[in-house]
Amino acid sequence: MATVERSLLRDVLSAILHTILFHRVFANIRPRDIDILDLTIPIIDDPELDRLVEEKVVAFMRAVDSTPQNKGQIGLMFYEKRTKRAWFTSSSSDVCWEQWAITINVVTNSNEKEMQRSIKSTEKALSSLFLSILRTVNERKDHIPPITTSDGNPFPYQIVISNASDTWGSMFKRMLDPSTSASPMS
Repeated sequence: MATVERSLLRDVLSAILHTILFHRVFANIRPRDIDILDLTIPIIDDPELDRLVEEKVVAFMRAVDSTPQNKGQIGLMFYEKRTKRAWFTSSSSDVCWEQWAITINVVTNSNEKEMQRSIKSTEKALSSLFLSILRTVNERKDHIPPITTSDGNPFPYQIVISNASDTWGSMFKRMLDPSTSASPMS
């Protein structure tokens, strides 16, 4: 769980999502850098992806504002499309092969001194988080399905914001149930 000053929430959450996507979208990408606090991170240079991340960040901020705890959860899941063949039919389903769960506690500082301390703390925590993400994506590769297509991104993904009443288990169950969640984005 990360604790983030409200004024930094948009940039911090956007940077976290972009970092995970940069390392898990296996398509032909164009990288670019963004700066957050005193850190520079690579992201995918794609206006459509930027729009999706911004849309989800805004939805997350609204969800956090509607809870008295000032805490929110967001999930990022990657899928593999599998085709099942029978005698005269075939059907396709999405199978989740990786999920990321992010919990953020939002604080609002009352004075400049607290704000500066919070910014330094967030910068240190974010640097540590980015290194942890990098370590995770480099060490844990055995579960990634083989790439069987040459068109676009072979693995669709979905970003979901939890409801105030959701637990992690119920949020991911909702994400996996095609009748209650939107289709994964690719």
